[in-house]
Amino acid sequence: MRILLLVFLAATTLSVAQRPWVLQSRTNSGPAGKLHIVNNGLVFYDTVALRSFDHGATWEPISTLIGTVCAMSDFTSGIAVAVTYDAATNMARCSFSSSGATWTQFDSLTITQRPIKIASIGETWYLATTGSKIYVFSDKLDSVSLPGNATTIDVVARGTDLIASTSAGIRTSGDGGKTWSSINVDGLGVLHVANGTVYATSVSGVKKIDVEAKRVDDVGSWNIPEAPPLSLDIDSYQGGIYTITKGASYQMYRLDGDTVWTELAYPLPGTKATVTASVMTIDAGFVILSHQLTEGFTDSAGVYSYDLNDFTSVEEDLSMGLTIRVQENAVQFTSDHSGPAQVTFVDVLGRVVHQQLVSDISSANIVLPSLPSGFVGVVVRFDNGTAMRRHFLH
Repeated sequence: MRILLLVFLAATTLSVAQRPWVLQSRTNSGPAGKLHIVNNGLVFYDTVALRSFDHGATWEPISTLIGTVCAMSDFTSGIAVAVTYDAATNMARCSFSSSGATWTQFDSLTITQRPIKIASIGETWYLATTGSKIYVFSDKLDSVSLPGNATTIDVVARGTDLIASTSAGIRTSGDGGKTWSSINVDGLGVLHVANGTVYATSVSGVKKIDVEAKRVDDVGSWNIPEAPPLSLDIDSYQGGIYTITKGASYQMYRLDGDTVWTELAYPLPGTKATVTASVMTIDAGFVILSHQLTEGFTDSAGVYSYDLNDFTSVEEDLSMGLTIRVQENAVQFTSDHSGPAQVTFVDVLGRVVHQQLVSDISSANIVLPSLPSGFVGVVVRFDNGTAMRRHFLH
């Protein structure tokens, strides 16, 4: 009877394409709270710094950071850096950590503009401020300035390039900020680097910055009657690009096949929320969102999560055949579809037990280090965003 029930549940979930967000906690780290992954852990910081090990459900304070926490980032060799700021004294303090729990101050400097972002190239890291100055930390402390009167919105590194989003457009540098090139385009905000491509939020959807050609292009089409929505933040996971937008509602989208933005998850509650430089991050397959509402359903403000690996969360393509054969701990796949695919195995509780990218799903063999007994669900996601699902008893 239990086996029949599990098979029934697996079959009935095939029609489910979207799920609601889960309100994890009502936590707020301050008026300009940012979410990041640092030292392989989820952090939420502003006037206080917090860590979570359960996708934002519970938080513990980081007590060894003094002042308002303005920027945190992984650096090199398992070391992360953080910068705090005291506006009353203009004092910025730099700290490092190898665990994310305990931080040790190693430098301080007096600056008149608030730090906002850390980017690193090799063993050199860069601290951007709200003005045009970027501080350079290597074997000595130095600084560079963006050309003109541009103020910095965000800065990222791609290889040996620095890319800054500013009030006057995009600025790029291939020599550590000594010289800069300009891409003059309005309306861009937060930057994100994925698979060597630089993406930017904008007032009309997501943009791609072509550093070499010095131009900005649209990314994907929006299958909605309205104009492309305001993009608030971007992140990536297993080759997929995700964005949180504000149009008629707060809505998450996934870029499918590099061509079309597809709605993912139900719209979020509320009509106005505080937006910072990082309201979204992806923590081990969970999208974590700081949704600090100021208008409409404000009692629903807090930290939300959405499980990208949930067995019931994908659109299934029923037009292509998929056959699987199980022999001990090896799973063999044959399919009408050829090309790369992400294969995810889940147990009866929806927990991911193994994930692997295969180069050609038409004939693939995956050896699992440990395959659980009982019901096993399989999600095969293709690079065009569609998926096929199967299940077996082991």
